[in-house]
Amino acid sequence: MTNLRVALTAIALSSITVSPKRAAAQQVAVQLSPDSIVAAYCAAWSSADRATRNSLLARVWAADGVYSDPAPTLASGRDALSNSIASFQRGHPGARFKRSSPQVHHGMMRFSWLLLGPGGAVRSPGMDFGELAADGRIRRIVGFFGAPPSAER
Repeated sequence: MTNLRVALTAIALSSITVSPKRAAAQQVAVQLSPDSIVAAYCAAWSSADRATRNSLLARVWAADGVYSDPAPTLASGRDALSNSIASFQRGHPGARFKRSSPQVHHGMMRFSWLLLGPGGAVRSPGMDFGELAADGRIRRIVGFFGAPPSAER
């Protein structure tokens, strides 16, 4: 009876353990600071190389993360986001992003960015608002293009 109990316990435990690959990926995301997460996210947008972009997104973007902007882009999941970035890169070859440090509270963040052309000239400012998943990865980004509206009326 003891061997049966040990076997059943082992089976039960094996069904709730996390694969080493998944555990390592979760630890990477948790170990990154919000600033590092935003840096890698913007680097993904600045990369025309799919393998580099996908590697960056795997570190910082939740598997079910959702991205939206007024272009109108709506991408659900890492593959869809990578495809949207590839499309952006085709339309803006050599473009890259310069970004601020994020402001973060209660699992939410915002950061501003500048879209730079190949020579470094500013093409557009913008701001992203985001939600972080429990493991520290980005769960949602809502992007806005251009300068924020003035509060003056």
